[in-house]
Amino acid sequence: MKSTELEPIRDLLVQAYGTTMGSGSKPETVQDIESFEQKYQVKLPAVYRALLLEFGACNFGDPALFSAKELDWAYPEFMDAYREYEQEYDMQGGLQLFPIGGFGEGSIAVLDETSGKVMILIHDDASDLPLRELEPDFYALMMLLAESAIWVEEQMK
Repeated sequence: MKSTELEPIRDLLVQAYGTTMGSGSKPETVQDIESFEQKYQVKLPAVYRALLLEFGACNFGDPALFSAKELDWAYPEFMDAYREYEQEYDMQGGLQLFPIGGFGEGSIAVLDETSGKVMILIHDDASDLPLRELEPDFYALMMLLAESAIWVEEQMK
């Protein structure tokens, strides 16, 4: 199902999902996404929803973007972790964060729907603020991940 949300990077995504790293991905069903949204009374960010519906989860590297099934455990886990961080740290207000992926060491990639930035909630961070900008927007993150998958595929030839 093609969406205008992905238009700026669709050709790159088609190429990346066509690599060995993208071969296991399959598009999510509307029903699976809507079931998740109803269960948790949330809406997936539009561009992330579009990616899942058209291409599926992204496992090109860190962060690996969650599938709808993975969100079923990742979303409540993120909400619990974020509440703990809010008690320990002076977190910036006005953020509307949604977990979109995970890193191998336990950190979580989140999309701030107010600014469009992709941020990282760093696992076991001892600094002043465990939430940092990862990429300026979802497109920049996907370009980085897609180009990485394409580069790996070219190196394998």
